[in-house]
Amino acid sequence: MKHLPAETVRLLSSSQVINSVVNVVKELLENSLDAGSTSIDVKLENYGLDRIEVRDNGSGIEASDVAVMAVKHYTSKISCHEDLERLETYGFRGEALGSICAVSEVCVTTKTGADDVSIQYTLDVTGHIVSQRPSHLGQGTTVCALKLFKNLPVRRQYYSNTKKCKEEMKKVQDLLMAYAVVKPGLRVTLTHNKAVVWQKARVSDHRAALMAVIGAACMANLLPLQHRQEQPEVSPGYFPKPGCDYTSSSSSSPDKTFVFVNDRPVHHKDILKLVRQFCSEDPSCRRYPTMMMNIIIPPSTVDVNVTPDKTQVMLHYKEAVLSAVEAMLVSLYGAAAKEASPSATGQVHKEPAAEGCSEGIIPDHQNVPQISLKPSDAEPLETSENTSASDWIINKSLMDYEHVDFSLLEDDVVSQENAKCLEDQEPNELSAESWSAGQALKNPVTGDCLEPVKLHVPTTAGDAGGVEKSKRSPLKKPANVIVEKMAKLTAYDLISNRSVRQPLSACALFEQETRAAILQEDPRVSLQDVTTAAKERWESLGEEDRKKYEEKARKALNSYNLQKKQASDTDPSTTAGKKQPKVDSPQSRPQGLKRKSSQQMLDKLFAPQPLKKSAPAKLSRSLPFSMAALRQSLKRLSCPSHASPTGIRLINRLSSHAAWVALRGGELMLLNPFRVEEALLFKRLMEKNILPTVRLETPIQLTDGLLGGSEYTEVLCGMEKRLPELSGDTYFSDPRLVANGFQVKLSPGTLSTERHMELTGMADCMPFFSVADLREILAAIKDRNAQTVEKCRPLKVTHYLEGEAVRLARQLLLNPSRDDVEDTVTRMEQQLNESSQTCIHGRPFFHPLVKVPEKD
Repeated sequence: MKHLPAETVRLLSSSQVINSVVNVVKELLENSLDAGSTSIDVKLENYGLDRIEVRDNGSGIEASDVAVMAVKHYTSKISCHEDLERLETYGFRGEALGSICAVSEVCVTTKTGADDVSIQYTLDVTGHIVSQRPSHLGQGTTVCALKLFKNLPVRRQYYSNTKKCKEEMKKVQDLLMAYAVVKPGLRVTLTHNKAVVWQKARVSDHRAALMAVIGAACMANLLPLQHRQEQPEVSPGYFPKPGCDYTSSSSSSPDKTFVFVNDRPVHHKDILKLVRQFCSEDPSCRRYPTMMMNIIIPPSTVDVNVTPDKTQVMLHYKEAVLSAVEAMLVSLYGAAAKEASPSATGQVHKEPAAEGCSEGIIPDHQNVPQISLKPSDAEPLETSENTSASDWIINKSLMDYEHVDFSLLEDDVVSQENAKCLEDQEPNELSAESWSAGQALKNPVTGDCLEPVKLHVPTTAGDAGGVEKSKRSPLKKPANVIVEKMAKLTAYDLISNRSVRQPLSACALFEQETRAAILQEDPRVSLQDVTTAAKERWESLGEEDRKKYEEKARKALNSYNLQKKQASDTDPSTTAGKKQPKVDSPQSRPQGLKRKSSQQMLDKLFAPQPLKKSAPAKLSRSLPFSMAALRQSLKRLSCPSHASPTGIRLINRLSSHAAWVALRGGELMLLNPFRVEEALLFKRLMEKNILPTVRLETPIQLTDGLLGGSEYTEVLCGMEKRLPELSGDTYFSDPRLVANGFQVKLSPGTLSTERHMELTGMADCMPFFSVADLREILAAIKDRNAQTVEKCRPLKVTHYLEGEAVRLARQLLLNPSRDDVEDTVTRMEQQLNESSQTCIHGRPFFHPLVKVPEKD
């Protein structure tokens, strides 16, 4: 990398400012594409405010460029300003990573094809390296930005609203979709809080890429189109089919309108306006067509250094580009598509007004319900943009009275003579105001205005007056209008804001009890037959049994009346319905009583309770208790003849905390059996679990450099092996290798000095499991003399087995029996030592409650 000259820095003085999450993702994404990546993973946490990670499989960063990779104005894309005329990359300023470092904590992990392992670098706010360490990631670059806008509280406060965060997430997804369309061979994945939001696999062409983004339904309405000429070239292009439904091939937002210039997604108003002019049916409609267009022009004729985010460009030959786009659209939609439709522009074809006895205007013949026009009668209208409502003219054919159904009109509205007169006349211009007021058409005989629409109300046999009757009594409420709420009969009444069931009669009580027996005898019987059978049984019921049901019904009625009476005495709303005594002012007396009752209820609710009326004491019962007797009982539990004084004895289960109260020595403690089972499962997996091995398609040659030195190779050669096979190959059978998922083969005829070994199989249950984990096993044997499988577990295997132990522990019974818990405690005492009294997550098995005192 080279530092840009001061003159070039001055020309590129639009310093990159990171003001949103989408800016960070865009800059890192373009760096990945410039590195030749074919797979990019974007991971966000808390909408990108806590963590933004962009991982690719590109060429990586050379070791010589790592020191200045995040320092501003250091770039490998260009060396001077003239290189912009031959620009073939997305980035060129050398400011993106440095600007991200200024507003977040950045760490970069990179590995080239020549590097053995990847290195993770931690950067400061100036872009310089603070620390570095090896990493397990493969070839490519991973940039992680933590705590975005940590030093800009105002900008971070902007994203405190959930709606703003979701809008930013939508912008990030739209950005990835745009690059996924123009790069068919790119695999993209967007993850938020470890959940995949959107992803696209590698495809063969732009059509498949566009289909993966917008869907097959939208793609069915698009037509491929290319415009190939020397300058410029539009390839590829996908536009809505002529004549298709515009609502299905457009959207209310421009997120599915993809315009590219030299594979760079841009926002160009003139190009978008031209496309909408051809594609949309109504230019005034604010919808954006679903389309994709990539304009290929020489880099010297486009200026991408216009805005910091490089989404707007300046075209040196804009008119030529627009002409090429217009010619392509004309070839698809025709020249007539550019002209606006009559319904959109509003042009009107005016004809000279003919002489006649009446004149008027009808803005739209559909506004006259009683007049129906044949399709051949109506002529198309041409409109003008500056015409007003009074300029509308209607041809005679639109008012052809031969098609008027005069039988639907009353005799006093228009007669046959009037119709004939209107037929002989030619309409002149009518004003919109007179038509709206109902004064456009007049009866030539009487001079009265004709009503264009008259509502006919059908009359019933009992109401001969019809409409005239309703006119004579306008204050009468119509019968078909709900003017007040009507009570609905239900089996419950609302008494004192509580629903109380209405009392049933003796026959209803008997039918309720008998219904179940009838249905049990014949389940297929209908409800009507059940009711009939119950009534027949009631009629044939004996006198004594009938008195029992009558007594039940009388008790239910008395209880109901009592509740109703108590509610009416305390509820102020019911006093209005009671009969009040006569007073001097009958209008004010009920209101006074109501206010008094309300005030009494408020005083009763909020007044302090007097001391003399204290709440009744709770019922209690004294139980004999003795501390000496308790101590003797605990001694019998803690010191049986077959157990040591330090043993653990279960007392009882505490269901509220899913724990057990246990006595350990002289202290009462809470025991969590699930944590104990988790630790026991983890210990068992560490000792005996064997990871499944998957054979590698291409074996890996194990050399001194790959294993970390000749001493590690010596350790590997000294491990246990099986007998040679017929082919002469010898496989290692050491459990420390086999249990960790490694299969190592010793080639035939090799000597220990040659150290010709191959790694032919590895476990695939963990991501990024590699030779580095084999080196970790050899280091444990060499440095710590680890002889058991448990002590030779690599860190990745340990974490994997921890997760498996947690998964298995969650499958245990939630309420284990006493025998199960005692078995768990026994296995804990046998397998776990005193120092291992915590679960995988570091939480203790026991929680101390109280120590049992030795003296009173």
